Amino acid sequence: MQYDPTDAQEKAFAESEADFRQLGDHMGRIRESARTRLTVSGWGGPDPGDTVPCLSCPCPDFQAGGPLGQCRRGGCHHPISDHDLPT
Repeated sequence: MQYDPTDAQEKAFAESEADFRQLGDHMGRIRESARTRLTVSGWGGPDPGDTVPCLSCPCPDFQAGGPLGQCRRGGCHHPISDHDLPT
C-alpha cells in the first residue's frame, strides 16, 4: 500500500518531528543535570558495570520488564525516562 501525504500532512509531520526532537534534546539536558547533581553530591559517578541507575531515587539499577517500562525493583516506581539509559 502506498501513501502519498498531502502538503499539509507533510508539514504537520515535519513540525511534529521537530517537537519530538526538541523534547529528546530537553530530556537529554535533564538527565545530564541529574547525573552531574548526583555526582557532585557524592552519589555514584561513572560506573564501569552494566547497571542503569535511576536518577530520581537510590534504586541500584534498572531492570526492564515492569509495567509501562518501569523498573522491576520493588522500591523504584519511576518510568524508564528517569533512568540513566545508555545513549
